[in-house]
Amino acid sequence: MLFSRHKLDKMGQALIGTDPFQRNAAMSKIQEWRETHFYALQELNKQLIAFFEKENISYELSSMRIKRMSSIEAKLINNIDKNTKLGGLQDIGGIRFVFSTIEKLDTVVELLDHFEPQSFDLIRSRNYISSPKESGYRSVHYVYKYKSQDSLYDGLSIELQVRTQLQHAWAMAVETASLISQTTLKADIDDNSEWRGFFKLVSALFAKDEGKPVYKDFTQYDKTRFCTEFFHYEENKLVDQLKALRVTINMDYDKVTSGFCVLTIDFIKKIVHAQTFSKEQEKEASGLFSQIERTINKDEAALMVAIEDMKEIQEAYPSYFLDTQKFLIFLADFDNQCKILLKRQ
Repeated sequence: MLFSRHKLDKMGQALIGTDPFQRNAAMSKIQEWRETHFYALQELNKQLIAFFEKENISYELSSMRIKRMSSIEAKLINNIDKNTKLGGLQDIGGIRFVFSTIEKLDTVVELLDHFEPQSFDLIRSRNYISSPKESGYRSVHYVYKYKSQDSLYDGLSIELQVRTQLQHAWAMAVETASLISQTTLKADIDDNSEWRGFFKLVSALFAKDEGKPVYKDFTQYDKTRFCTEFFHYEENKLVDQLKALRVTINMDYDKVTSGFCVLTIDFIKKIVHAQTFSKEQEKEASGLFSQIERTINKDEAALMVAIEDMKEIQEAYPSYFLDTQKFLIFLADFDNQCKILLKRQ
């Protein structure tokens, strides 16, 4: 790798430290290190696509991304008590595949459990569907370590996430709420915020709909109790807040069909800017992304992704378009079921 684990750990400490000069120096080096992940990302992604084609497995969408600097900071800060350090983070480079149904995902997980990609070692897998996280998060993760003769890439970790459309809709709605509320709803932090309670409840609803285990707090809930608590959150207008989100999108989808995209969202003005780059323009895309991350304020966020079909980017990353439509469609159906149930009672 570009830097040793010890060096990365020191850079991570500087990133979340109080010295602005050390922080800026660390950001530049971390950006260099992040960029190296795109090569390993693309190598693993090609093998996954070929594997799914061979097994005749179709997927709804796929994407690749490198972790945002703000997300890296948040992960280090929120997990200080766990002694989490930069060199130990295994999700700097991430690949995601989304599948239509839970039955198809079950098949995919069974296949991936025996998948052996060339030049990669599987070092960890976590099934957050059979065992949902405390936050309500559900997905299946695989972490692979890249083996290369080139020391620049050797040892890089890539995280693969596979999930259903319903799980994806939940996760993107959580990210949307995290972005607009500037909170860490994705993290496993013990707090009593309305948003956190709402998403934990809805996660359990989605798990029941897919016939999968719910987090332990909800194992004794019947339909009536789910409905009662859901109406509590409706009264607090959380669903209405998601319904009201609208953004103006400035993006040329036809300029580049596949490659890299740098997204910037302004939460105050509700404007999304997206600049696309071809696969050969990775350096230009990374340079712009790094520049934006250094200059954005607390009311903005940025993301750099690699995607095969730019027209799918809003579906792959709806949170950056403040789009929670699929999430709200399920909730509307559940809301109607509850009204019928309670009326009968």
